[in-house]
Amino acid sequence: MKSTSGIRAAFVFAFSVMFMCVSAQKKDMGVFDGYGDVGNPKLTGSFSYDQSSGAYTISGGGINIWNGSDQFFYAWKKVNGNFSLTAKVAFEGKGVDPHRKIGVMIRQSLTGEAKYADVAIHGDGLTSLQYRSENAGQTKEVVGPKGGNYVTLEKVGNKIRMRTATDAAPQEVTGEIELDFTGTFYVGIFIGSHNTDVLETAHFTSVEYKKL
Repeated sequence: MKSTSGIRAAFVFAFSVMFMCVSAQKKDMGVFDGYGDVGNPKLTGSFSYDQSSGAYTISGGGINIWNGSDQFFYAWKKVNGNFSLTAKVAFEGKGVDPHRKIGVMIRQSLTGEAKYADVAIHGDGLTSLQYRSENAGQTKEVVGPKGGNYVTLEKVGNKIRMRTATDAAPQEVTGEIELDFTGTFYVGIFIGSHNTDVLETAHFTSVEYKKL
């Protein structure tokens, strides 16, 4: 029969291992709390984070992020209040559809029909501030300049701003809307392939989340 001290030591060891595993899992997501597919796309996406470089790699499919419902892959952080989220973004390879999208997003919930706003860079270089102002409503957009690879989504009160830049230029406000997000909501990085039978991949570096 084990002694009380032996049982206690075994319990402490098991708890420590479990705590380290949970901590490691959390740390492996970088600034984010979770990730997964939104809108039940046909193909399952994936997420990885390299602690040494601070780089995130995500893959995702889905028919689109547009109209009244979305399908895409999302790595997110649950937050409230004012913030900015910045990332340097790049597709991997030439891709399949010119309308595939990557970028940064705020979303009221993780349902496919949720109210949202994002700064999206398309496969053909189009950059836009996309948004759905109500659940299951139609998507609208403010078109920004092409050619940027740094994107920032910023929320200050009910103002949602898009900032974009290239390696050689500072970030400037290139789009702004008014859209209210209540309580807690989700902020993160995303990818959508615009093709139900294709997974696209993108790399996100220099990712920085700030409370404002």
